[in-house]
Amino acid sequence: MTKANAWPSNSPHRDKGRCLDDGPGLLEGGRVRLVVFHYHDRPGGVRQVISRGLPRLVERLERVVEVVLLMGEMTDPAWVKGLQASLVGLPLRVVTHRDFGYLSGRDQVLAGEAVEQVHECLSGPEVLVWAHNLSVGRNVPMLRHLPDWCAAAGARLWLHHHDWWWDGRWARWADWQASGLTDLEEALEYSVPVGPHLRHWCVNQADLAWLQIRAGAAAQWVGNPLPELAVPDKSEIQAARAWLQSLGGGGRLWLAPVRALRRKNLAEALLLAQQQDEPTCLLTTGGPSSPAEVPAWESLCAAAARHHWPLVPGVLADGRSNCPLLPALFMAADALVMPSLQEGFGLPYLESAAFGKPLLARALPDVATNLAALGCTLPGAYPSLPVLLDQGHAAAEQCRRLAVWQILGPQLPPELNAGPPSFSSRDLVDFGGLTLETQLDFLSKGGPLPFSAPGPVIPDWPSLSRRDHWADRFFHAPAGSPTPSGASLLPEVRRRFHYWQQHPLLWAVNGAHS
Repeated sequence: MTKANAWPSNSPHRDKGRCLDDGPGLLEGGRVRLVVFHYHDRPGGVRQVISRGLPRLVERLERVVEVVLLMGEMTDPAWVKGLQASLVGLPLRVVTHRDFGYLSGRDQVLAGEAVEQVHECLSGPEVLVWAHNLSVGRNVPMLRHLPDWCAAAGARLWLHHHDWWWDGRWARWADWQASGLTDLEEALEYSVPVGPHLRHWCVNQADLAWLQIRAGAAAQWVGNPLPELAVPDKSEIQAARAWLQSLGGGGRLWLAPVRALRRKNLAEALLLAQQQDEPTCLLTTGGPSSPAEVPAWESLCAAAARHHWPLVPGVLADGRSNCPLLPALFMAADALVMPSLQEGFGLPYLESAAFGKPLLARALPDVATNLAALGCTLPGAYPSLPVLLDQGHAAAEQCRRLAVWQILGPQLPPELNAGPPSFSSRDLVDFGGLTLETQLDFLSKGGPLPFSAPGPVIPDWPSLSRRDHWADRFFHAPAGSPTPSGASLLPEVRRRFHYWQQHPLLWAVNGAHS
């Protein structure tokens, strides 16, 4: 991108439609094609960002004349139809090829037809590519080549980061090795490319400081666009309450609005429910979303049935009739619970605050920094849940960790594989730092916690700070040089690896990851 492509000082669009204050923007008067890349159109957080965010972006980028969805698959025509309607007449084109989706380590070269489709999308006087989650590492060839293709075509590239492949997804390391890279440092450089045509947008505030070490002011926090958080009417809430009670019986009803992933730490939610003064039933909205999660989920459900624990799993995942909408379920539950060990942006926390519902959640740095940036705090969040393990449970836990690590160790890059993690036999350990098997064994004993169990508390989110400024964050970046330093990400990856190493629920098993 040449200096001539920077915004002229007298441009009528200088306050709207630019990428960064001091970086390359869109030429005045030109016709712009906006290319949106994502692997798939399955329901989930990334698709919600595209659905909610795309209309807001094209409203700001006034001269966009065409939107192209570049995807690995298109299986939900209704989603595309709804997206088209939200663009109010702006042409929307879908370009699909399997090589734009999730690729295995065996697929290290994109098909010629796929490369031609990318080049066609990049052709034209002005192209802006909004690429989602490439640095999760599910398509190493696209991650390695798209920045260069955009540079050669004179296209701007926005890399929107929701997750990172090194956040516990160490099965992805095999894909890098298959592509010919054996050095972790080089893989990280490819994961966060730098250049004058590149901008990085991160979902988590906690990622920003270290991302800017490498990318400078070309990296900014954008968060996630918030949905319309309208409180359902009284009749909907009453119907949802009756529906939940028909599933969970009497007593208090806690709702975990999550999929059945190991990192959601749902056994801890059961433990907390056991410790309440009143009978409390835990209900989860989702079931397992991948075959890798099924064994752990089935173990949890089987243990709950065997011991008669108050768990109603996957109330929105098994085809039950007359399911209420999620906002009504939020309002109908007595409290929401989020004991997760790892989260993305943290939308359920904001929904709990907006609906005035008590929330019981772990204090996670990524979530806490995002919420603080939006003026929301979690006064009832707890950092850990200390428990007492007897000698038998401690010995069994150590054996379980070593057995799994024999599978995981060979998957790790040499820079990180320093042997299995140590397990302390001290009296107090964090329940969330145990394997699922040990968690379930502990639950079966039904003993008390050494400290009073935390309870749900309504998050604090003043109404004056609830306005969503999401689109503005793309166009009003702080002043500063976008010149990247290209600094190493290895120290940050080592820090994150240490956290992953201490929490077996985040570990991969037989090549799977949570």
